[in-house]
Formats: sequence, structure tokens, C-alpha cells
Amino acid sequence: MAIKKTGISRDLIIHPGETIADILEARNMTQAELAVRTGVSPAFVGNVIAGRKDISGKFAMALEYALEVPKSFWLNLQARYDAEILEADEESTISDEEKLVRKDLNEVVKYLRKRSALPVKESTSESIISLRKVLKVSSLCNLKKIPISSAFRISSQKKINPSVLGAWIRICQIHECTFDIEKNFNTNEIDSLINDLKNLMLSDTTELPQKIKMVFYEYGLDFEIVQHFRGAPVQGFLYKRIDNRIKICMTIRGAFADIFWFSLFHELGHLYNGDLSKTSQFLDDGVDIIKEEAADRFASDKLINGDEYKIFVSKYKNSPSFELIERFASTQKIRPFIVIGRMQKEGIIAYQQYSFAKIRYKWAE
Repeated sequence: MAIKKTGISRDLIIHPGETIADILEARNMTQAELAVRTGVSPAFVGNVIAGRKDISGKFAMALEYALEVPKSFWLNLQARYDAEILEADEESTISDEEKLVRKDLNEVVKYLRKRSALPVKESTSESIISLRKVLKVSSLCNLKKIPISSAFRISSQKKINPSVLGAWIRICQIHECTFDIEKNFNTNEIDSLINDLKNLMLSDTTELPQKIKMVFYEYGLDFEIVQHFRGAPVQGFLYKRIDNRIKICMTIRGAFADIFWFSLFHELGHLYNGDLSKTSQFLDDGVDIIKEEAADRFASDKLINGDEYKIFVSKYKNSPSFELIERFASTQKIRPFIVIGRMQKEGIIAYQQYSFAKIRYKWAE
């Protein structure tokens, strides 16, 4: 739901001093008399009524005695006034740097407007304030300081915009499941989870994201498909939620099904290998080659039995027919596009070969 702003003008905000003036008028009491009763100077009372001074805790207590109006009333009145002043002056906190970040987030803004999370028609300053509220950051400049305790699968060959990546992460974190996950993930159940995921791979793709979400839920994991943005070439992301449950976010960047499933199993590899608890950040940029290669091996071996794959490749290395690939895939409980994608990546077959079997996913965002 789009953020609604009051749009209040500073000139329309009522200072608590005006309420004091109204009470004095109603009781036919002078400012000088109130000053005597509260133990302050007449000038101080005049400044409060004129809005040049605020009501302190000490003066609120004095007003309670003098006017028989609770100190909590005066303190709440002052707090509400202060909040309204801050909101009226909010646009003055926007820096030139933050305006530049806002330009980088154009695609993010379009996505959030499409989901009715942001108003459609706003000025640049208004949209910056709305984005702060939706992404829950005090400044859009803070986005580049996120990633936090997390694990990623990201292309090292793509240009990364830290602010866009930070916004993508915040969207992942905001889109937590609406129901309680009752159990913690147990790594001893990884093979059972993988078997269930393979069964989904073989099933109808209708509502596949929701089906995957429900499978993960049964194993104590949160799962979400999140739209990708230029500048955040991420395929997978996992992190610990506030309740200590683990969330896995995936994109369908590129849309090829074999890449999606490999990326998903790659994330499970990081989870199984304990990378989430060992590192504050994990970018697939070639820096931490050991962990990345371990997650890749996990994904490869869990999708296709390594020994059986070697036998298949050595037996049919001279361009196996699609029927043979299909038959081998069935022994692994996977779709043929997984085998084809791997053979293409390893240069065993050409990238255009059997392209008819390389399906793309297209799910509603």
C-alpha cells in the first residue's frame, strides 16, 4: 500500500503555547499570574505562548500544578508538535547525493509503484521520502552500506550498483512470509528437501513459486521470488530473519530454468556448508573461491550424481541424442534441461544444441 503523507505546511502547525493562551483566556488569567504560579518569568511565559520556547518536562510539571492539566498532556502536545515540525522540514534533509541515488533507483521505483507500494505521481523529493519509508532507511545513501550478514550468488561479470543492490536486499527482507515458520531448518533433512524440490521440478510449473515456498516452509525455511534490477545482478540471496529463521530469495534473471534450479541448489549448498553463520558477506565475485566452488559442487552433485554423469558423458561424448539425454535425466529425477545446460557449460555440446528443451520461466512479479 502506498505511503500517505500529510503534506502539512509549517505555518499550519500549532505550537503548544497557543493552547496555554486559550486556557488563560478561558479562565481570565494573565500571563503574569501564570508566571508567578509556575515560578518562571513573565518573559518566559510570553515566549512559550509565542512559540519561541518549548514546553520542557519541568515546565509541564509546573503547568499541572498551576492549571490542573496533567503534565502528560503538555508533554504529548509538545512531542506531537516536534514530530509535525520534523515532517514539515523533512525535504530539507535531502542531500544532492541522495538525489543522485534516487536516479539510480528508477527501476526500483517503477516496481514499487506497480505493486502500489509507492504513490504514482510524486516530485523527486516526495519520492525520496516515500522510498525512505518503504525501504526503512533514514537516507537512501545508506543503501550502499547494505549487504549485511548474508550470502549471495551474483555474476562477477556484471556491473554492480551498491545502492540498487541494497534496495533489492531491503525488498527481500521486507517480503517476509505472513505466516509463522514453526521449526528451524535441520541440515540432516537436506536430502529429503532436495528430493521434494526435484519432484516439483518435474511437475507442472503453474504456481511453481508458491509450491516451492510451501516445500521450504515444511523444512523451516522462508522462500521468495523477487524481481531483479539492473545494477543488482543477483540470482540468489539468503539471510537470517529477526526470528532466526532462514530466508532464501531468488530471481529469475535470464529466466532459463536450468540456471534458476542450479542457483537455488547453490544457495542450499551455502546453507548446508554453514557459510551463512561464518561470514558477514558473501559475493560471488571470485574473492572467496573456496566457498563458491564448494557451493557449486554441492549444486552439481545434488542435481546429477557425479559418477553416473561421468559414465554417461564418456559413453555418449560424441553428441548424445535428445532421447538419450531425456532417458538419463529421468534416472536423476530431473528435467532434461538440467543435463543439457551442464553439457553446454562444459563444452560437450554446443550452446544452440537442443535449445528447444531449454525452457524459460515467466512468473508474475
